[in-house]
Amino acid sequence: MAFRPAVALALLLTLPALAACDGGRDYAEARDDDKYDLAAMALQLSDLPAGFEQEEIPEPIFDNLDWSLVFDTEDPGGKEAQLAAQGRLTNYVSAFSATELGPLFAVTNISTLYVDADAASKALEQFACGLPINDSVQLQPVLVPEIADGAAGFLVPLDSTGGSGLVDTTICFRTGRIVHAIQQTSIPGVEDLALSVRLANRMLEHVDAAFDKLEGS
Repeated sequence: MAFRPAVALALLLTLPALAACDGGRDYAEARDDDKYDLAAMALQLSDLPAGFEQEEIPEPIFDNLDWSLVFDTEDPGGKEAQLAAQGRLTNYVSAFSATELGPLFAVTNISTLYVDADAASKALEQFACGLPINDSVQLQPVLVPEIADGAAGFLVPLDSTGGSGLVDTTICFRTGRIVHAIQQTSIPGVEDLALSVRLANRMLEHVDAAFDKLEGS
């Protein structure tokens, strides 16, 4: 898949005004797994532009077995073992859908807890942020600002050939041993990268608040 210069240029023009940062803070990594409130870190409906509604997800927390079933694979047991080997523990998912037909159809927000910061860093850099993306799908990287402990961005066609006519614009960032991902689903060519960065900034505020509460407990 060819890199689209126009997309890269559009992002470069918006980054100076929208760059996210973490204020140089450290994120606690040595707390018990159940102390990390992933739900409190999620985007809220009030963070999104007008014209969205939050989707009801009956079980928004996914362990490795549950998450392996989200992948398009004939061997969920093997995928579960692979996720465990990558140091993945659990995640929390929130999703929002547009109430009217337009270029942007949905926004999905996922926070994934890993065994340590090294595993989280590898997930960010090597394993597509822990998202359910099969190895056959070619990711198209995009430039992203510095966010917290590291960030990555890429476009994902919703099938290996791009035949669905839709694409996920993805921004991920890491806070300690947690990787956060924001995906917006849209028509190719109208990706709103500036919105992705604004949502990442807003989510980082929720994440920082959750860590402030954790560190004060």
